[in-house]
This record gives sequence, C-alpha cells and structure tokens, in this order.
Amino acid sequence: MLIGQTRLARCLTGVAALAGWDGGVGGSGKGIACHHMRGSYIAVIASARTDENGVRVTRISATVDCGRIINPDIARQQIEGGIVFGLAQALGASTEFEAGLPTARRLRDIDLPVLSDVPEVEIEFIRSNEEPGGIGEIGVAAVAPAIANALFSASGVRLRELPLLSRGL
Repeated sequence: MLIGQTRLARCLTGVAALAGWDGGVGGSGKGIACHHMRGSYIAVIASARTDENGVRVTRISATVDCGRIINPDIARQQIEGGIVFGLAQALGASTEFEAGLPTARRLRDIDLPVLSDVPEVEIEFIRSNEEPGGIGEIGVAAVAPAIANALFSASGVRLRELPLLSRGL
C-alpha cells in the first residue's frame, strides 16, 4: 500500500523509532495511523487504555513531512493543536445542531480537553526540500484512528465510531 509513497513511509518509520513501536502486539496499548493531504504527510502512534473514567491516552508521538518548513514554531503549534483537536474528537468533544447551525458558540462549549487531560505529545519533523505543504489540519486526521488501534491492542475490541466509547468498551 505504500508503493510510491516514500514520504509517508518515511513518516511511519520515523514515528516507529520515536515512539518505540512494538508492532501493536496484543496488550501493548499502542496504535498507529497515518494520513496525507495537501502535500503533507503524518504518522501518529498513540498509547492508550481504558479505566474507570473512560479512555486514557498517555502519549502521542507524531512524525511529519510537510515539505520545506517556513516557520518551525508555527508548524509545531499547528501540529500540536491538531493533535489536541483530534484527541478531543476521539473522546467526545462535539456540538449539537439546531436548524442546521451548531449550538456551541464558543470553543469552551464543546468540551475540549484541559491541559491536565492532554497526554505527552512529541513531534518530529522530517527535513525536506519539497514545496511547503498544508499543516492546518494534518494533525487532526490520524489521531482518532491511532487511539482506536491502541484500544484494540489493549482490549481486543475494535471501535469504529466517534466518540470512541459511544457504544461502550
């Protein structure tokens, strides 16, 4: 599936080294996912488990190839923010809709994670001379699948809907 996807493959091998990937063996609580869009590539490994309070994500590692980075600090902030938003979606932050409009009017209304709920996040960028790619949303997409894969590794139960515990574990 990675034929011709050398940048994505490089992200996968990079995040595997960064996070100490064990192959997602049963009981490890580690899951991996990757994504590409708008000229950027990301691979994410999440460490997660369930406890009496629901899903607990303890670490998220990501390797990103977004081409030539113009501003490294802003690039890191975009990826970190995307990871937190992906975590929020996986764990249930959302809004209801009435007459086609969201009922939440402020970010505080959608139950985003507070700082104490955010796991350790580590990001590594791959140096590249490719044209700069989009980084605005690339951090969001692979987080929920990585967490779902981690929970599958930990429990043997495959979750396919967001929020991840919508049907219980």
